[in-house]
Amino acid sequence: MTIARRIAELYNVKMNAALDRAEDPRELVDYTYVQLQELLAEVRRGTAQVAASRKRAESRASDLRRAADRLGEQAEQAVLAGRDDLARQALARRAALLAQVSRLGRQQAALRAEEEKMADAGRRLQEKIDAFGMQKEAIKAAYTAARAQASIAEAFAGISGEVTDAGTAAGRAEDEDTDLQARASSLDDLLASATSVGAAALSDEQLQAQLDQISTQAEVDEELARLRERLAAGAGQGHRSVPHTADLRIEAWAPTREECLAEAARGLVDSFAVVAAARPRRTAERRFIAGSDADLLVAIIDEVIYRLDADGEIPVTVDVRAAPGGGVMLSMQLADIGDAEITGAAPKAASLHDLRCASGPAGRWSCGITIDV
Repeated sequence: MTIARRIAELYNVKMNAALDRAEDPRELVDYTYVQLQELLAEVRRGTAQVAASRKRAESRASDLRRAADRLGEQAEQAVLAGRDDLARQALARRAALLAQVSRLGRQQAALRAEEEKMADAGRRLQEKIDAFGMQKEAIKAAYTAARAQASIAEAFAGISGEVTDAGTAAGRAEDEDTDLQARASSLDDLLASATSVGAAALSDEQLQAQLDQISTQAEVDEELARLRERLAAGAGQGHRSVPHTADLRIEAWAPTREECLAEAARGLVDSFAVVAAARPRRTAERRFIAGSDADLLVAIIDEVIYRLDADGEIPVTVDVRAAPGGGVMLSMQLADIGDAEITGAAPKAASLHDLRCASGPAGRWSCGITIDV
């Protein structure tokens, strides 16, 4: 039974009983006021249930995203060990997890929208209750004065307007019930689609799993090939992202400065999107000259964010090489952002706090940069 159906049945049963026995409109308006208060409590409980469901979906998405990151690291280790078969399986599982993260993201957005709607409905209902509370006192005072001045028949005739007002208030409450019932019904459908594990849902999942296996096989092979290329370019080359409360930390390492800068840009892209299936539509190049290696890192990261915000483009491949005459040349194959699978919050800006880009004692380069998301 849905939340709205429980509200409607409880309200209708009690209100019909009140109407059957009510002879004094003062009792009717008092009873109506109590029932509206109970209705408001039901709406608030429903809002809390929606919020709890949204938080559970967010927690599940975070767990899946961490598991996908771990599978990516294991795929690299498998390639280094010469086990391409294990790397391919790990990447296939990673793609499936990221697809679940994407679906959970859409469910979170729908739950958040429904939560806001129900909260707004609760606020509007509270305003109606406050207004009705003042109106009922006026009705009761008018009825009491009328009964003191006239006979019972004249009193009922004199307060017909007030009784009509009380009936109108009850009708308005019933209209509000109908609106809330429609909202809660759509919410129940949403929650059922997100949590149902019945026979029909299981059948759809089995079919989708087979289709995903076919459609993602080529993507996994391509990602595996790119992974082998990066690992073959130099031992100990890679990147990782470390989430914080309101931002993201990108760390990269490589044998050379140029490859380290490229890894940082790749790490930025991987932190919020999967580009394995995206097809490049053009290549863009730009030369950067800066006073320090750290400034070069900021310039390249800012360029990626600018392409995303201004042109709606995302890098599929990133290459950085030394430019004649100084500086570096950034080369990117760009795809439309709509062709990528978005798995996290898009980057907003690069922070200058705790910025690093330098070579270590062994000659290996490493860099780190904080991203506002």
